[in-house]
Amino acid sequence: MESENKIAFVTGVSTGIGKAIVLELLQHNYLVYGIGRTNTITAQDYQFIPLDFRKCGLVAYFRFPQLPAASYLLINNAGIIGEILPVGELNPENIMDVMQVNSIAPQVLMNSFIQTFMRQNVPLHILNISSGAAKRPIDAWATYCASKAAVDLFSETIKLEMELRAIKNFYIHSIAPGVVDTNMQAKIRDASPEKFKTSQRFHDLKNNGELISPEFVAKKLMSLIDAPQSILATTISLSEI
Repeated sequence: MESENKIAFVTGVSTGIGKAIVLELLQHNYLVYGIGRTNTITAQDYQFIPLDFRKCGLVAYFRFPQLPAASYLLINNAGIIGEILPVGELNPENIMDVMQVNSIAPQVLMNSFIQTFMRQNVPLHILNISSGAAKRPIDAWATYCASKAAVDLFSETIKLEMELRAIKNFYIHSIAPGVVDTNMQAKIRDASPEKFKTSQRFHDLKNNGELISPEFVAKKLMSLIDAPQSILATTISLSEI
């Protein structure tokens, strides 16, 4: 007998956008699995799955729990900006960590998610938290920009593959949420202006009250989660929802 449960998997849930999304999903009667290194949420209909996205081997062998549901949702939110330094001054391990967490791990999870649930014949939705940095170069953010651009194109390719195979129960979006008031933004403001020449812009956004809240992002995303067929484009910004 088919379950009436809506199941969501969300990565990077301890703070910021990820935590806000989990709390919003719980209000909309989802069973939610948080995936990441740390957890700060305790709630009914929520379970935490520990996984360090920096560990390539652990990510490669991760398997989604196979539970019956009326729909499945994967939100790839976990991300790090890494060292805010120009190329030539970066630690090689930092480059590998950023690409692993922001790009490789989400690709592996998307592959596993499709492999696990595609035959269930119920709606599947992948929602990747991308960035405007995927669309343009930002000094001292080279690896972050590249990692987000990779996820955007990976998502576009999945969309093409589904269309070529005439698969109708699958949706994918990669969304740039804008400048959000998170711990990442605090790290950006702490960066050396000598190394990060456009740092003043981010101080101005904070000082002028122009940062949006994670809760605002989560509520906007919920409207897309409720109706994923409403937006045909794959790579979009939050303002387009």
